[in-house]
Amino acid sequence: MPSLNLLSKKQKYALHLTSLDILQEVGVIVPYEEALRKLEEAGAEVDYRGQLVRIPQHLAEEALQKTPHRFSVYNRDLKTRKILGGDETHFGTVGFATNFYDATSRTYRRVTVQDLANATKIADALDNVELYMCMGSPMDVPHEIVDRYMWAIAFENTSKPIINEAMRKEGALDAIEMASAIVGGVEELRKKPIMLLLMSITSPLTYDRATLEAFIEACKLGIPVFVNSGPMAGATSPVTLAGTLTLNMAEFISALVIRYVVNKDAPLIIGSWARAMDVREASAVLGGPEFALLHACVANLAHYYGIPSAGGGVLSDSKSLDAQMGYEKALTGVIPALAGLNLICGMGLIASENTMSLEGLVIDNEIVSMIKKIVNGFEITDETLALDLIKKVGPKGSFITERHTFEHFRKEIWIPKITNRTFPEIWVKSGAKDLWVKAKEEAEKILKDHQVLPLPKDAKDKIMNIVKGKKEGV
Repeated sequence: MPSLNLLSKKQKYALHLTSLDILQEVGVIVPYEEALRKLEEAGAEVDYRGQLVRIPQHLAEEALQKTPHRFSVYNRDLKTRKILGGDETHFGTVGFATNFYDATSRTYRRVTVQDLANATKIADALDNVELYMCMGSPMDVPHEIVDRYMWAIAFENTSKPIINEAMRKEGALDAIEMASAIVGGVEELRKKPIMLLLMSITSPLTYDRATLEAFIEACKLGIPVFVNSGPMAGATSPVTLAGTLTLNMAEFISALVIRYVVNKDAPLIIGSWARAMDVREASAVLGGPEFALLHACVANLAHYYGIPSAGGGVLSDSKSLDAQMGYEKALTGVIPALAGLNLICGMGLIASENTMSLEGLVIDNEIVSMIKKIVNGFEITDETLALDLIKKVGPKGSFITERHTFEHFRKEIWIPKITNRTFPEIWVKSGAKDLWVKAKEEAEKILKDHQVLPLPKDAKDKIMNIVKGKKEGV
């Protein structure tokens, strides 16, 4: 398998030591009494009034060493699984858009529950969406319980492992109760998790209480957590990429320490959204080269530590399905993949993660298919070197009719689904359809024909009762 290592051993060690110095000398804000007590008991220096925790090097090192190197997440059939960690790289969608892009009219509108259901169903059908992060935050439901709607829509419309955030401790427990109803209880969910709870750290070095409550409840129950940190170079982190990367890793290590003092066996994956600021627009850049570089380096460091890694990729700042979208998504996907990031999330959204596109999701599936072909490389054996065949065919010969070609072409040559490779005159006669048009047709076909693995009736009823109960309580 091809690999991309941007950091030398010396550089990794320097980044590691600096991250530990940040935690020990600067500290992190942890505004939750239960977490503060557990951290102090483990040897951290705690300022209760300022809610500041300074983490000694030995505690950070111990937490790093005791973090699970890999763990599995499951589809709803509880048979199909994905391993997060090690040398495997998977791809998924990303959240949490509030806008929806209409490719035909080139206009935006607010995301609805139906939009999210449609996008989830399409993601379920696409073979290169391996994990599903809830793509949108519907604007036609009460904000206070939007996370419950997102979980319910996801569980009903895809059988793939789900990543989503939760509002406070109660939101996390409701999500876990939904998933437990599907698999047969919390203990079964712990053994074969079909979900990851997403929590975010605010850069620089700050947690919020609601996030911590949800994080700690998930850790107590042994439910996998996706820890997200997204420092922005020049704004919420140093403008130097090395400084941003170091801060990113310090924040991750702080989360590993909290996990460690709560439940040493709880699975966790670090998910980086480290990015740069566009100095002209004062906006975050997700489609630029800095984004790809930072995530490749996070992958390198995660392998150095032996911990599961994730991050953004297949992302774009473009506002439509244009050439900019194509090259940004391809480059922010292939570079972290070559570096070995275990999970790359970005499929289905454009406009710096603010906008959902059904056609974009189909196009992203094609892009990821190409990336996988590159990352997986090709096999070199006596059979594939084909010396005997070359001798047989000889100069001026043809390999088209050879059995060797028939036996190997599907594995060796990437065969696209919507990419156009026909001759110009054939393309014109076929309607001169641009890529987004073909993607729109494919999305419509999926919505018409695809059947999602149905939820057990009792589980579906329980999930809807949780949502209904929260709605009535708003």
